[in-house]
Formats: sequence, structure tokens, C-alpha cells
Amino acid sequence: MTDRGLSILVYDADGRTVARAALPDSGRFEIEYVHSYYEVPATEHFVAEEDGSFELVEVSSPSEAVLDYYELEGRKEANEVFFSLTPEENQKFGELPLIGTAKGERTLVVSDERFPLYEEGAPRHLTIRVEEDTPLTEVRRMLTRSAG
Repeated sequence: MTDRGLSILVYDADGRTVARAALPDSGRFEIEYVHSYYEVPATEHFVAEEDGSFELVEVSSPSEAVLDYYELEGRKEANEVFFSLTPEENQKFGELPLIGTAKGERTLVVSDERFPLYEEGAPRHLTIRVEEDTPLTEVRRMLTRSAG
């Protein structure tokens, strides 16, 4: 894995860092989850930009209905296992608020590292951001490792 100086950070509702991972040169990361209505796995694929924004570039699932649920225009493809949708219009974010629940099992995936975004019990209100690595993010990383 090559580190290009950007990391993805996940903050809780109080602004504490709950996960941090260096992004690879490709800027790619995923959020995997179990769709609440269809109860099947789904993955949102993102690519981060140097300015800290990130774009939803694909949604994939073994269920085509999950792709339709997004109500996005775009190109659909299928293989033996998954259906995928590449949005026609950019879906760009500066940050992404989400709720992690045990039922949905949201998990951040960066360079094959997995970071569960849920806990048993109450839902977790989280925000995902892409930030440039600085001495502050390095301190946060060390604190996150020592706390976990």
C-alpha cells in the first residue's frame, strides 16, 4: 500500500476520532453494509480527491433491487455474483454523515483493512471525512491506536 498523504477519518457525534486509515494512491475506499429493506449485502465505492472531497463511483450488491433503491441514473452491469451501478452524475461529498447500527453492520474498508462503524445497542451517529495527513492527524492516529 502506498500512502499519498490523505487519510479517511470517522468521527463520532462528539467529534472524537473512532477510525482512521491512510488512503492508498488510488484514493479508493468502500462502505459495506446490509441493506435494511432487502436484507442483502451492498457496497458503496468511493474515490477521494486531493482537496478532501470524495465521490461515490459505484454501488454493488448481489441484488439488483438494491441498485434501484438508490434511484440514480447510470450504467448497470452484472457478473455471476454482483450487480453494479456507476452513477451518471457525480455524487460528491465533503463529508458523509451516517448512522451505524448492528443490524446494518456498516463497515469502512480501506486497503483491505476493515473498520466496523457500529456497536451493539444504540445507533452510532458518525461523520466520514477525508483529510490531509498533518502532525495533528498523526497524533489522533496514535491516540486511536492506544485507546483501541
